[in-house]
Amino acid sequence: MPPAVFDAEHDGWLSADNPILVRGLVRILPLAWQGVPSSEYNAHAEAGQIAKLASSMQSTGMHWAGNWRVLELEERREDSIGSYTAALRAAGATRADCWTYSETVGIALVWAGFEDEGTMSLALHVVPASWVSERRVTKSVRGIDVRWSWSEVIDLYTTRIDAEAPGGS
Repeated sequence: MPPAVFDAEHDGWLSADNPILVRGLVRILPLAWQGVPSSEYNAHAEAGQIAKLASSMQSTGMHWAGNWRVLELEERREDSIGSYTAALRAAGATRADCWTYSETVGIALVWAGFEDEGTMSLALHVVPASWVSERRVTKSVRGIDVRWSWSEVIDLYTTRIDAEAPGGS
């Protein structure tokens, strides 16, 4: 994991191709958005491309941290894992696979939306380990917000391009 992920305090770029969105203790790395071919952004992913990327991310996660576990998004819990899964549900997540990256850091690969509706997205969340690890679970956490949209990524890109343009700010 690039150190810049842990140091990020504001939405921005880890590199020219890697946006990061900061939501309190959560760092969100948007990976893919299915989009719609007729949308203004036209970031359309063909059927199966997001699943292929997710599979690759799962394999990489196994290399970093061993087997993933699936967070039970519908399970109601009164602890830190329950707080995070409630935030995921509120953000429209449909699946989350997670790993414990270190004693203090957890990783979640999060799907939202549905491929057949053209609303699917995929993001990597970097979160406190207690939000994804049964061994490190703590009391419930208030105020977790993991909502994001691809339009935020486009806005970040536009701002960066404008700043890099001759005479840009």
